[in-house]
Amino acid sequence: MKGFLEIFFPFALIIVLLGFSFSKAPKTSHKPSDLSTQIPSFSEDEENLFEVTFIIVSVPDNTPENATIYMMGNFNNWLVGDETYRFERMEDGTYQLIVKMPPNTEILYKYNLGYYDFIEKDYSGNERENRKYKFEYNRDIVRDEIESW
Repeated sequence: MKGFLEIFFPFALIIVLLGFSFSKAPKTSHKPSDLSTQIPSFSEDEENLFEVTFIIVSVPDNTPENATIYMMGNFNNWLVGDETYRFERMEDGTYQLIVKMPPNTEILYKYNLGYYDFIEKDYSGNERENRKYKFEYNRDIVRDEIESW
């Protein structure tokens, strides 16, 4: 029994001390600054926002004639079919959307047809990387092509 206590007591002491040190560790209340989950927050102060026009210059051949295209990203919690980010179809066949964000805001985004089954893909039909844009210039224009749905 004495041998058991000689082995058990040091391990028990170490466990108690480690538990005490972990309970005293500082707790952080912020999330990691991973851009894929970070949603930019800003006030509705229009004077301090940069305005950028996103133009979709081409869409896949299988896009319905009366399709409604939306933008989704870390700025709207990746919401598909968000009316706030709905493109307008222009007479020349392009789609345009004006987005306003604070200067230097970096967004990740993709395009969709309003359904999770119709989020843009690469030319081969595989999941595509998120697009990325940083609001560095006011009244900038971004031209994108959608390769497939």
